[in-house]
Amino acid sequence: MFDTVSEADFKSAMKNLAAGVTLITSVSNAQRGGMTATAVCSLSAAPAQLVVCVNRQNSTHQMIVESRKFCVNVLAADQSEVAQRFSNHLARAERFESGPWSMLKTGAPVLMDALVAFDCELGEAIESGTHSIFVGRVVDVHAREQSAPLLYYRSGYAGISAHAG
Repeated sequence: MFDTVSEADFKSAMKNLAAGVTLITSVSNAQRGGMTATAVCSLSAAPAQLVVCVNRQNSTHQMIVESRKFCVNVLAADQSEVAQRFSNHLARAERFESGPWSMLKTGAPVLMDALVAFDCELGEAIESGTHSIFVGRVVDVHAREQSAPLLYYRSGYAGISAHAG
């Protein structure tokens, strides 16, 4: 068995992996919570499922475990300020102050002007390292008009053309 690379080397290398920026939101005991995340991907189309990876130390993690519901809000290129707000630990109380927030079937917070929102119920949770891998069963979606996605690359936010390539 091989040793893994150092945490510092891994984080430095991962800066080169561009990823879509999302807000993972949940609600538990009438309190909303959320975080900025890039560790999200589709798992299957039938049934509709996606995967999110959440650090077990993050308060949103506990909300997902308790409520068994979450929403993946995919941000558009013009929403870097929202991404920054949800990644700032000092701004927890202000996270939901701006933007049109609502809910779909599960009751998890949905940013109505996100590029797309996937409303999920928790199907499975797998612990690995510092994180949990949550498999979400997609029970509803909400999408706005076509727009370019927000990306995270080399420790910063960037957009791409809606029809790049």
